[in-house]
Amino acid sequence: MPRNRRAKRVSGAHETGTKAASRRSEASKTVAPVSEPSATDDRSSAPKALLEKWPSLYALVPVALAVFASINTLENGFAFDDESQVLKNEGIQNLANLPLAFISSVWSFLGDNSLLEAPYYRPLFTALLTVNYSVFETASWGWHLVNVLIHSGVTLLVFIVIKEITDRALLAATSAALFAVHPAHAESVAWISGVTDPWLALFLLPAFYFYLRYRKHGGKHLFAIALGFYFLALLSKETAVALPLIVAYCELAHFESSRSLRQKVVGAFALFGWFALPTAIYLVLRYNAIEAILLNFEPRFGLSTALLMAPLATVKYLALLVLPMGYNLHHYTSPPGGLTSAAFLGALALIAVISVLVVLSRSRTLMFAAVWFIVWLVPPLAGLRLFEPQFSVQERYLYLPSIGFCLAVALGIEWLGTRRILALSGRVAAVAMSMVLVIGWGLIHVEQNRVWNNTLSLMRHLVETDPRSPLARTELAGTYYLAGMRREAEIETRTALDLDSSFVDAYINLSMFAYNNGKLDQAIENMERAKSLVGERPLKKGYLGRIHSDLGFYYDKRGDLERAEENLLLSIEFLPDAKTRLDLGQFYFDRGRYEEALDLFKTVLRQAPSRYALIHLKLARTYDRLNQPESARGEYEKYLNLSGPNAKDRAEVLRRLLQL
Repeated sequence: MPRNRRAKRVSGAHETGTKAASRRSEASKTVAPVSEPSATDDRSSAPKALLEKWPSLYALVPVALAVFASINTLENGFAFDDESQVLKNEGIQNLANLPLAFISSVWSFLGDNSLLEAPYYRPLFTALLTVNYSVFETASWGWHLVNVLIHSGVTLLVFIVIKEITDRALLAATSAALFAVHPAHAESVAWISGVTDPWLALFLLPAFYFYLRYRKHGGKHLFAIALGFYFLALLSKETAVALPLIVAYCELAHFESSRSLRQKVVGAFALFGWFALPTAIYLVLRYNAIEAILLNFEPRFGLSTALLMAPLATVKYLALLVLPMGYNLHHYTSPPGGLTSAAFLGALALIAVISVLVVLSRSRTLMFAAVWFIVWLVPPLAGLRLFEPQFSVQERYLYLPSIGFCLAVALGIEWLGTRRILALSGRVAAVAMSMVLVIGWGLIHVEQNRVWNNTLSLMRHLVETDPRSPLARTELAGTYYLAGMRREAEIETRTALDLDSSFVDAYINLSMFAYNNGKLDQAIENMERAKSLVGERPLKKGYLGRIHSDLGFYYDKRGDLERAEENLLLSIEFLPDAKTRLDLGQFYFDRGRYEEALDLFKTVLRQAPSRYALIHLKLARTYDRLNQPESARGEYEKYLNLSGPNAKDRAEVLRRLLQL
């Protein structure tokens, strides 16, 4: 661990001293005065009593703004994933289930099927849902109130952390006020299930704060508290693992020190070692719960494609912060054509220009803001290959990075306060700019909250903001259909085809509609049409895997077993995962082709998590048909052990075990 620091030690982002001349001299040595006014400028422009009361006078303004910008969400209902994660989640409806949150995935309420979904391990998020349900049940206002309180608490922590690292209360208050009202946060606050990032920030910011306190004052207990909050942050969301990178940057570059570079590196590695302890404990818990360290589901893109997309996605994230408009559930991001494509080169050039300007500013605080933004953007950028293009950029992932952006804007306002603009003094211009941003962003935030009123309003907003998007039309059509609005669903799907006659998703929609209406031949015809239109595209395998799987199901229903088998085999060729093999294995089992079914079920057993009970039931029944009673008995017993006392097939399995 680093040596203790005295409280008055110069630390790059702030200076100390008592005489004005001394302060000016010190500032000229350590920072660029254009970018970073003296740390004591606050003191020359505000009564000393105000600074002494900053917890009540400076911090309460951003907190009040956070409440103002999000309080209208209490009128909202449940939207999007809320319907499954809250309303249909039996696991959160009993406080006795709280311990289960630490040994299962977020999607465990889906039963066996959850084990084949993306392995998200966020036990404190599940615990939050469970506690919320015990208090509010299905009263949506209560759930939204919790989100508002969490966002307000994070806003207070933003103020506290920035003041701690800069020792400038007014700068911290401006940054926190901008953070409180930025409309990019509407998704995280107005959407109940989107609270994962604010919930993470509620633990992560104290972890960083106590690290800063430890660095300034010493005291091992402060660092222990930092590690404790870091562990809680990990249990809230896996992206907390990036915090040690921020700490390493602070040790190596942000804080001034008389130590040599070698000593700094050694100190940073020592801190990494301490952060590794809670990380290791978290990874053990994670693997025990979901048998995965990383998100190991089938990627949508290759690694090279994802790397090409990263600069463009970064620029899109920046644009959402700089230009508060176009907020939506979808931010479709097509992979660039290659290294020489205009999209890739343009995005890369813009990032390079911004980086050079940050470095040339010679402002340690601005550099810290930029590093904070990039580090917390790395996890969503690393996951680009896992998501479909419409979800490559998601507004809620800006919640933590936006702290760095808001700090950078606040620095710009602070700099403006030192200049004279025409007839206006710099201070008046700075106040005017702050008010314009806070009021403007706040009003947009309030309006965007209404978009998340329910799933239908969310999907309608997709179409309102991009009426010529066939994807938006098909998404709205699917929502209409599930809401029982069949005619509206048909109209939206036909509109999508009017916009793009070769749009694959529209034909998939029409196929589903036809099947549910009892028109099997029409369902097959539409799905075959969808297959013919896939062509060459980044998601070709995903599309064809799903289409062939559905066609296999349809042909099986029609009794065309040869075509059913052909399509199920093709679905495995394009998507060789446990689900597609399970479908083909069940097809063979239903046809009495038990040896072939057994081979597929054994493959699924190797692919699926060890707690996937359903595969043992399928193996048991297959062994049973093959007159292998000992093997069948063993698989039946494994199924009972894994499925628990509430398994729907339990009575049947127990009867069969007695017969064996």
